[in-house]
Amino acid sequence: MTASGATVDLEALHSFLAVAKHRSISKAAAGLYVTQPTMSQRLRRLEESLGFALFERDWTGVVLTHQGAYFLPYAAQLIRDLSNASAVLGRKGTSKPRSFAEVAGHPHKVMFGVDNWLSERSVRAVVSSALSAYGADEFRVTSRPATTLIDLLELNQLDAGLFYSTDPDYPFHTEVIGTEEMAVVHPPGTVLEETSAPALKELLSCYRFVLFDNPVLTHHARITTTLIETYEISCFHVVDDYRTMHALIRLGECITVVPAGAVLDDRGQRTTDLPSTPLPGLLPEISVTVGVSDAGRDHGVTEAFARSVAHFLHGDPPGTG
Repeated sequence: MTASGATVDLEALHSFLAVAKHRSISKAAAGLYVTQPTMSQRLRRLEESLGFALFERDWTGVVLTHQGAYFLPYAAQLIRDLSNASAVLGRKGTSKPRSFAEVAGHPHKVMFGVDNWLSERSVRAVVSSALSAYGADEFRVTSRPATTLIDLLELNQLDAGLFYSTDPDYPFHTEVIGTEEMAVVHPPGTVLEETSAPALKELLSCYRFVLFDNPVLTHHARITTTLIETYEISCFHVVDDYRTMHALIRLGECITVVPAGAVLDDRGQRTTDLPSTPLPGLLPEISVTVGVSDAGRDHGVTEAFARSVAHFLHGDPPGTG
């Protein structure tokens, strides 16, 4: 695997988590049955690979740096995901629950992906398009962050995907099927007095701004940076969950800006109980893109899939009429 363009090994990640847990290199080494020099070497190799220090020493022992504390949940999640995958796949000949066998041993299906920031309407459009070309047992739809979908398409491990896009160039076939303006989501009882930069700046200055952590932070960096710099935002509350955003805004503590499709339907009606206001012309629009991998083309997914998704997305709502 890679991080920041460099190789990161699993032994080093396990060592990193052990030192973070014990706040001691010697205790972590003992727990993993390796020598202290070996543990120190693994940590040094990991830090060199990442490009930043993970630990520093204080009077209590070894403590995480700010960078190390930020990196830790991603390392823990990776180790947990790998452990879960190993449990599902298991060893040959070992007894596994029927559900595990069904997931891991099912014959190949055409794989479609949907950006998990896109609306339920978008998911229905992808499912409806898949059903129009395949039987229900012939395909699978997975919801992942846009960055993961893009990686899977490039690796030919996903046949087609629908995602928010900020980059015009990808190493696979893409077709933009629409664009969305951004919308400000603000606390109940508040309004954006007018759709202008001064009015938006004034409203944003009254609250902490909800900033979404990775992968949204990295994938939408161009829009986020423009927003922060243009409107001089200085007070933030960082979250990594859409529900947390809702709770903070509903309680009057925060405000944020998201793609309009996340909170408004095609008719401009709110899909959430929180007030939201479109911001035409005040921020760059974001593209809604269909990507088809080389593997997808080999499996019969053509440009017709993009047209079908666009039809269901912008025509009559799938499942109605």
